[in-house]
Formats: sequence, C-alpha cells, structure tokens
Amino acid sequence: MKLFETKRLSIRYLKKEDLIPFFDMQSNLNVMRYIKKHMSFEESKQELERFMKYYQDDEIFFNIWAVVDNNSNEFVGLCGVYKNETFEYEIAYRLRECFWGKGFGREIAKGLIAYCFNKMKLEQLTAYVSKDNIGSVHILEKEMKYVKEFYSEENGVELKYILNQENSILNQ
Repeated sequence: MKLFETKRLSIRYLKKEDLIPFFDMQSNLNVMRYIKKHMSFEESKQELERFMKYYQDDEIFFNIWAVVDNNSNEFVGLCGVYKNETFEYEIAYRLRECFWGKGFGREIAKGLIAYCFNKMKLEQLTAYVSKDNIGSVHILEKEMKYVKEFYSEENGVELKYILNQENSILNQ
C-alpha cells in the first residue's frame, strides 16, 4: 500500500522482502557513517523487524517506511517520522549508496514534509544531521530552517533544523 508518492518515488510500509536491499544499505560504511554503526545481516534483519513492529503499536509514534523507485520497483532507501526522546517529530531519510547523486534525497525530504503536514497534520518537524554529512545538510538547508549547532557525545557536531506547518505553506 502506497502512503504517498513523489515524481519518481513511492513510499510504502516496509516488508520482509526488503531485507536484502535493506541489509545492503545498513551494512554500507558510507551510508551509515553519520547515522550509527553499520550492521551485520542479523542486525539488519532485527532492525527491519523492529521497524515493522512499530506499525502495530499505537502507543509509540515511530513511522519508518520504504522508498521505492516507481520505474524499477527497486528499494531505494528509507524515510519516516518519529517522536524522538525530546518529544519532537523528527524526520529521517536514508538512501542506498547506488542511488546517491540523483536528487532522490531532496525529493524524499520534500514529499515527506508535505505528507507529515498535509496528511498526518503535524504542526512542526525537526531534523538533526551531522555537520559533516554535506549531502543531507544541503537538503535540509533548502527545505527547513537552521536553528543551532551543538555537540553530542554520540555524533559529534550536529545541526538542528525546524519547519513549522505555517512556514511550509507560505514557502510552497
């Protein structure tokens, strides 16, 4: 079932059949460099199952979905929104390395923001990114408003971005 679509991509729920390309993404040192430690096959399988279990849990706001190429039906990566530890609605996206440099990151971010505001009726979105993750920094600079730079023990220097629904509508 499609949740939403962009010009070239469809966003749907994750499924067990996504495991091999999911593992390709999660095990890639370049993809995971700014996110967390790359994963083994078993760790990737457990993470995929964990993400899918959240679909059944009404107590936790955690929505991570598959991004699929409309032409090839290939698994491109992930995107989603979840309530983080500071109770902000944080957006996230991640692409398999073979899909980098094609404009998919920005396309996903724009579609995800629109879906969160228009369909999910969220009023504010947040994004955090490592200062060194230049690709994501460029995307967030175009789509959201920079708030601050800070240091975290886990990820080093990070940047925080926010977008309110009323600002999003004015800029479209």
